[in-house]
Amino acid sequence: MKPYSWDAKRQLIWLAGGLTLGTLMAYQDAHDDDGTFVPRFFIFMESLVLIIIGLLFYIYSRKKG
Repeated sequence: MKPYSWDAKRQLIWLAGGLTLGTLMAYQDAHDDDGTFVPRFFIFMESLVLIIIGLLFYIYSRKKG
């Protein structure tokens, strides 16, 4: 059981790190040339981050064999 608990802890750490860095990058990119924040683009970029993280978790979590 011990490797599973470490695996869950590692997944949680990667999820938190991915969401934090993904949100930060999406926020920085969601400004236009004038420096105005564009919420629609931020939501689009954030949804891409969530889709990518979800896809990677699905691929990683599949049973092998």
